Amino acid sequence: MNTYNMVKQRFIKKWINTLHMLDSSIEHPLNVTERKNAIRLSSDLAIAAARSGATVWSRALISRSGNKTTNKPMARRILKKARNRIKNRCSTLRRNGNFTAKVGVRKRTELLKSLVPGGELIDDKDYLIRETLDYIVYLRAQVDVMRTVAAVDLVTGNLTNDRRNK
Repeated sequence: MNTYNMVKQRFIKKWINTLHMLDSSIEHPLNVTERKNAIRLSSDLAIAAARSGATVWSRALISRSGNKTTNKPMARRILKKARNRIKNRCSTLRRNGNFTAKVGVRKRTELLKSLVPGGELIDDKDYLIRETLDYIVYLRAQVDVMRTVAAVDLVTGNLTNDRRNK
């Protein structure tokens, strides 16, 4: 099995777990906006947990999701392994501020840093590119899985509506 399929499987597994945890922690029915936000939060938690906090972008998503969610114990439970890895990480990234690149390259680098969660903490261009490529793989897996779920939901929703109309 190729690596991309393994990434998708890890994401699906984590996403299903986070959706179940979110569903069990909610006492009242959600409106469309709350449901969208819950799905987005669970998806972000799942993609970060699938990477286990091994990259800057996954740690940034974990940090952001901890600030966003109102159900922090549930988010901690989902991300326990990833949070432990972050705590045990001994090296820290430092900003040195020495950019000798041309203005155009510097602007593109800053843009890339703003697109990748936690990218503003990365100074090494090679490391930034590796982080970006890793983030792209996981985002692509996330999008593929969510499209598949939406397509299945659309088909099953149409079948349910057809049965109701008959």
